[in-house]
Amino acid sequence: KYKADGGEDICYDDGFSNTVKTQFEGVFSSQDAIERIPVYDRHAQAGNIKSGTLVRFRCMVQDPSYGEELHLSVAHVVNSQTGEVKQKFSQFTDADHVLDEGWEVNYNAPGNVFTEKEVACCVSVPGQTEWAGPETPDGLLEDSLKAMSISGDAPRDSHDEKWSELSLRKYPLRGGKHATALVKFYSPSTAPKVLSVIDVVGVYELGLNMKSPGEGEEDAGAQSVWPCIHSIYRSSVERDQLVPGLSIPTASDYMDRRRMCVAHLCSVLGGDELAAQYLLLHLLSKTVSVQDAKVGNFSLNLIGFPTPEKELSHAKTFSLNNAATKWVSDALAQLVPWNVEIPFDLELLNTTSFVPDAASGDLKAGVLQLAADTQMVCDETCLREGTLGEKGVRNLQALQTVILEQTVAYAYPYQSIDMGCSLRVLVLSTGKSILQNDCDLHLSAPAVRIFADIQKGDAVALNPLDPMHTEQLRHYLESARNLEFNIPEKVSDFISSEYAELRRRAHEGGSKLMSQTELALAVTVARLVSISKGEERLSIDSWKEACGLEERRAE
Repeated sequence: KYKADGGEDICYDDGFSNTVKTQFEGVFSSQDAIERIPVYDRHAQAGNIKSGTLVRFRCMVQDPSYGEELHLSVAHVVNSQTGEVKQKFSQFTDADHVLDEGWEVNYNAPGNVFTEKEVACCVSVPGQTEWAGPETPDGLLEDSLKAMSISGDAPRDSHDEKWSELSLRKYPLRGGKHATALVKFYSPSTAPKVLSVIDVVGVYELGLNMKSPGEGEEDAGAQSVWPCIHSIYRSSVERDQLVPGLSIPTASDYMDRRRMCVAHLCSVLGGDELAAQYLLLHLLSKTVSVQDAKVGNFSLNLIGFPTPEKELSHAKTFSLNNAATKWVSDALAQLVPWNVEIPFDLELLNTTSFVPDAASGDLKAGVLQLAADTQMVCDETCLREGTLGEKGVRNLQALQTVILEQTVAYAYPYQSIDMGCSLRVLVLSTGKSILQNDCDLHLSAPAVRIFADIQKGDAVALNPLDPMHTEQLRHYLESARNLEFNIPEKVSDFISSEYAELRRRAHEGGSKLMSQTELALAVTVARLVSISKGEERLSIDSWKEACGLEERRAE
């Protein structure tokens, strides 16, 4: 039994949190019921919320290093006048026990029970597209929420200005609209790892940030009031869960949706079919670790986008101002759940930090602190003449490291720690990118003219996808990206012998020899061509198709 008051009736053990979790899961056993829980997001955060409100929060773990807290869940209280002893119980709150006049807590009582909580700072998932966010239908499960109500008529809460300033340090994209909260995970649950994307259902309240302030920040975090969510239960958010459950694609489904996707991307890219093929391969790429090596990355540089005739105002937020590059980014945002825009604006490069920094003791977010499989669209067309400062140089170096090695350096006191990532980088530029990419591709002349018209504001028709086809393409991309893939020994031997034959012919003819880097790129293209067709094993036909694409790209 669990009671708020009563002498011998409180039976508390470490399984209490799991018991509550099980009860809540029973009430909210369907996705429709889950969606009826109020969402904690930037809109809710901007207003006033009652302490004790049950909320759900889709978030990324930005800083899991807030340590542990203890809460006196079961307290023995004594009446100082009569000597009467009672027990008080509380959970999923930081508030002290509310006592009537004349009562006080006996902290030395052997029956007191302390609960451990692990605390993490969580933020809205950076770059989350509108369609991938949690749905918020009208209405609530009134009866169920009333039965579990712990808020009563508590007054609505509001934050202080100091918290608002500090929360900006925790979100990777400066100026981006977001929500931030300290999420508290009760034993036996532990805080998830950094960059984990989770759905949290818990109890909202305002509380103090108990983390020690960093050097020179004596009055910072420890003195500010932060939104807190006491986690009742949580679940990991996988990308394939963001797409409604369609049937598993058959071989013919893969081919049909591949053609549909190429046709759509071809329309987006001004009729350039080859560029559409490579953009599809880029969208299907996924970095995985194989024997301590990262493989599968396929960064792409599309060349030929117009430079704005007039210098645009300096970007104060991470959003694209060039209509031509924005056109492509907006189209991708309809297909991927997390899409981040990086304008190469000198002021933005020189004044923001791309790498997370914990040198002061508190982990400040960096632009590259993004959830796995985030799509990044980098716009080089806005890079103008000027001075790239030391911070700007370091930022571009950090981005280059992501492209080549898929790691991000976290700056901790006395050392820097490289942490693996899985980010897809698409660079849109006028000429060849200043960054080294896996694949560079020039747009066709007609596509260049169309993007010039888009940049000037001329109307260009884009055949819109209906909702059903949009869902099919999202499902296709996620399904193909997650296929288990291998290269049969027979095909591997064929590629090796063909590579040796090409080098022999080039040597005899005095032409350029195919390098191992070029061979590796061709194999990567072949792998992506295979999974685009729903194949789990590389076929010789897909290898030859990939070689044909590479020959066309080299023309």
